Amino acid sequence: MKLNTTSLLLKIIRYKIHHFIFWFLYFVLWIFLYEPAVGFNKAFENALIVVILHGSAAYFNNYYLVPVFLRQRQYFLYFVSVFLTISFICFIHIIFLLWADTIDDTEKYSLWSVEFFINDSISISYTLAITMTLMFFKQWFEKERLTDKLEKLNIETELKFLKSQINPHFLFNSLNSVYALTLTKSDKAPEVVLKLSDILRYILYDSGEKVVGLKKELEYVENYLELEKIRHGNRLQTKMEIIGETSGKEIAPMIFLPFIENSFKHGINSNIGNSFVNIHFEINDDNLTFKIENNKPTHKLSETPNYQGGIGINNVKKRLNLLYPGKHTLNIDEEGETFVVKLKIEWN
Repeated sequence: MKLNTTSLLLKIIRYKIHHFIFWFLYFVLWIFLYEPAVGFNKAFENALIVVILHGSAAYFNNYYLVPVFLRQRQYFLYFVSVFLTISFICFIHIIFLLWADTIDDTEKYSLWSVEFFINDSISISYTLAITMTLMFFKQWFEKERLTDKLEKLNIETELKFLKSQINPHFLFNSLNSVYALTLTKSDKAPEVVLKLSDILRYILYDSGEKVVGLKKELEYVENYLELEKIRHGNRLQTKMEIIGETSGKEIAPMIFLPFIENSFKHGINSNIGNSFVNIHFEINDDNLTFKIENNKPTHKLSETPNYQGGIGINNVKKRLNLLYPGKHTLNIDEEGETFVVKLKIEWN
């Protein structure tokens, strides 16, 4: 409903329809006010005169006096200018009424009275106030729309920046693995290259989208796990469990990878003979729960040579806040000798 209303307002403003609507309704109002006293024909003429004069005053105020004096905070000059404008319009109104002969002769003498001037000034002032209010509302609406567009642009720019950090980070780690296997002339190197090729294809052609199918994202995770199994062999025990239906569900790409990468960095090292990484997905109609656990390393990861820090985890936290604000919970805990990450995302 909000989207339809905004779209309608944008079309009205774009084609200046609001000007026509306002002055048409204003014209009808004055016909309604004049008709009981002078009849429809003269009411029509009088209303036309009022709309022409009041409209001239309104546009002169909105497009000249406001930007030249009011926005420059020259308040005294602005109010003097408004007073002179209203006085001039009142005088022209009297001339029009006498020329058009749309009032009775007995009422023509009252046109030059202070009472007529005050009443006419008040009606013009109301018109200026209403049109100024509408103008400020229109400017506020356009400013809010521009702010929303800039916020969306900033969010998209930040997301692209974060993803550009994640992808090279993953590529760097994978290429190191391939390099290590080639040094030992391992027969697993071709298989690793093939798995890496599938993963890079996903990154290049699918991860640029705002959302991807959950099934495809989980296939990507499985490929990554297969790559890690090949790398680590018998030193690694992995288990991936998926409970629930993946079809018809969509999720932002590359959300789970940083946590999985982090688990392998923390849980797998040369000092651990039997390492494990267990991954669990539970999917239902309302949300998705992702849980990953791994054993702790025998020494602090920060003591590892060339350790680069938790770039991926920090980035995915920022992405979650941008993509699922108020619709996700993330807990990273240590349970005994195990690291546990629990992520719950509500479907948008």
